[in-house]
Formats: sequence, C-alpha cells, structure tokens
Amino acid sequence: MWVKHLSSLQFLTYVAFFAVVVAAICKFIPGKAAPVREEPYPDEELHRHDPKTAKYFIGGALFLVLGSVHMVLKNLPWISEYLARTGYAGHLVRDLSNTHVMIVGGGTLLATGLCWLALPRIVQRPLASEGLAQCAFWFTVIGLAVFYVSLIGNGIAMGPLIEHGWTYPAAKAHMGQWYKVPTGMGAGVMGLGYWCFATNVMVTIFESRLVRVPKPQWHLWKFFATGAAALTVGTVQGVIQVQPANADWLYKAGHAGEWIDPISHAHINLVTGLAMLVAGSLFAFVRRLGGVEPSRRLVDICFFALLGGSLAFYFSTLYLGFHEGSLVVHHGLTPEAAEEATTLHPYLIMGSGIAMFAAFWLLLTVAVRSVWRSRSRLRPFVLAGCAAGGRHAARPGAGGAARERGARSGRCGR
Repeated sequence: MWVKHLSSLQFLTYVAFFAVVVAAICKFIPGKAAPVREEPYPDEELHRHDPKTAKYFIGGALFLVLGSVHMVLKNLPWISEYLARTGYAGHLVRDLSNTHVMIVGGGTLLATGLCWLALPRIVQRPLASEGLAQCAFWFTVIGLAVFYVSLIGNGIAMGPLIEHGWTYPAAKAHMGQWYKVPTGMGAGVMGLGYWCFATNVMVTIFESRLVRVPKPQWHLWKFFATGAAALTVGTVQGVIQVQPANADWLYKAGHAGEWIDPISHAHINLVTGLAMLVAGSLFAFVRRLGGVEPSRRLVDICFFALLGGSLAFYFSTLYLGFHEGSLVVHHGLTPEAAEEATTLHPYLIMGSGIAMFAAFWLLLTVAVRSVWRSRSRLRPFVLAGCAAGGRHAARPGAGGAARERGARSGRCGR
C-alpha cells in the first residue's frame, strides 16, 4: 500500500496496533531469564485487580439498559416505518448501532470482568499488566461510545437524503469526513481496547508457566486464550470492514456481503470469543458457588466441540461472503443467483451449522447439570442464560429469515 493512499486514521490505527504487538513481544521475550517462582502468590497480590472489576459490571449493565431502550424506541411503529424507508441509513440506526452497544457494551465488558476475576485463580499468578487491564476497559468504552453516536448521527442525517431519492453511497459521500472520521476512530479505539485485553490475557497465561505451584484448574486456560484470540480476530475484521473501500464493496455485494458482515463477524466474536470466556469463567467458579465442577474430560470435549463448530461456521460464512460477493460485484449476478451458482452453499451452512449447534447444546447441557442441584444465587442466572441461549440456538431458521427480510427491505430502500 502506498503511503499516499493511507489516511491519517488508518496510519494511527496501524501504529497503535503495532505498539501493542511490540509491547507483547517485549513481555514474551524479556532481556534476561525470567525468575521461576515456586511459592504461591499471597491472596492479596493474586486478587489485587478484583476491586477494579466492578466498573466492568456497572458499565456492562448501563450499556445493556441503553441497548434495551434503543430496542424499544426503534420498534415503535412510526420510527420502524421511517427507518425501513431510509434503507441502509436506517440499518445504521436500527441494527448496527444497537447490536454493537448490546454485544460490545454489554457482553464483552461483562465477559472481560469475569475473565479478570477467573484468570488469576486459574493460572495462579496476578494479571501481567494492570495498565493493559485499565486500557482495555477505557478504550473499549470510549471507542464504543464514539462508534455508537457516529452510526446513529450519520444514519439520521442520511435518512432525509435517501427519502428524497439519493442513493446510500451518494448520501454517505455527502457526509464526507463526518462519517469517516468518527466511525473509523470509534472502531479503531474500540479495537485497541480489545487488543489490550487480548495481550494481557496471553501474556498472563504465558508468564504463568514460571509459577511452579499446583494449578488444579489449569486446563481452563485454553478457554480464555481462545476467547481473547477470537475477539482479536473479530475486531481486526471489524476495523477492516469499516474502511471506506471495503464498506462500499460489502454494500454492493448486498445479501451476499452479509455472510461476512454481520454473520461471520458476529459469530467469531459471540461464539468463539464471548462464549468461550463465559464458559471458562463458569467452570472456574461453579464449585466455589455451590455447583458441581464437570470432569476435565467433559470440559475438554465441550471446548474442542465449540472451537471446531464455531470455526467451521466462521470460515464457511467468510468463504461464501467473498465468493458470492465477488459474483455479485464483479459479474453482475443477483445475491440469489450467486447463491444458486455456489454448489457448496447449502452443504457448508448445513454442516458447519449442525456442528456449532451440537457443540452449543452440549455446553448448555453441561452448564445446567453443573448448577442443577446448587442452592447458590448463581443457579437462576445460569439456568436463565442457558434457557435464553437454547431458545436462540433452537431457532436457526428465524435468524436467517430475519436477515433475508432485512436484506430485501434494504435493497428496496437502496
């Protein structure tokens, strides 16, 4: 890529990412041999970050409330009809902003708080960096707030233009830097928060090898490492997707592009990322909270089933998005014709979907069994969460139908 084609925002994003990578490398490769510790850390040092995790749960709760209010407002009849008329601009207000505030603001912050509580107890050492832990929170919150306001503001501003006959690309070009700068900046800062989180998780796990003490729950480390890696992949993909050229390509690809964004992007974050972090935290705390900790063998089966199923679905949707999107953008096919021309389409979706479906139900079953006889306050939350997750997993067709309706309304609006 020529420097003259690199915007200031892209440059700063790459520099920030490079700085995090360099910091991680410096941690992984110290200048001298790292000391080996053969005595357990005292509890006050091991759990020193515990009091600071309250802000994750408070922040997550506030974002969930905001997302819920947003959801109620966008479904009011006159607002819903107006957003449908404004096509993709309405999609920014109705769907994209709302899903990010719920998933990132609610899900990710809560999962991060659980991770900071569970990980030191699993690896028997404190978090590698208090600074990275703080940066993970504040960068995520600030980046999400900017991204959320930008999507809503730009969607509302472009709505009247589209109602007066403008196309979405023309309306977006008319917004100019008012769209590009805050949207790209919010995505970049939010991604930087995720990268700080992932770096702290990986370095903490890596450095725990030097702590030679009994670690009865050591096998759970892979849930947190995988979750952090998946969130990193998802956020890098998210930053790439909002780059103007890539966003335009996804828009032109129509329904075919939706296999990339939101489907693959959401699943790598939600299933391979957040589900792994929450599952690892549940298995770490279930015995302390009066439940029954599942056997290591069963935990490993859950992990590899979920990892295999979620990655199979992720790469299947990525392939379908790029392949069918190229047929739409470069060969002039409609999304429906591109899907029919892809012989592997039904087999990839069916095979990977069944694998992920089975893995998710296995995880839910193990979680329910672990707390079924517990009398702690954890039990109703786990059962309610599993019931909600099971209801969503049992209706895979509903999501596809909703996406298809959304794509049709979006194409009509465009």
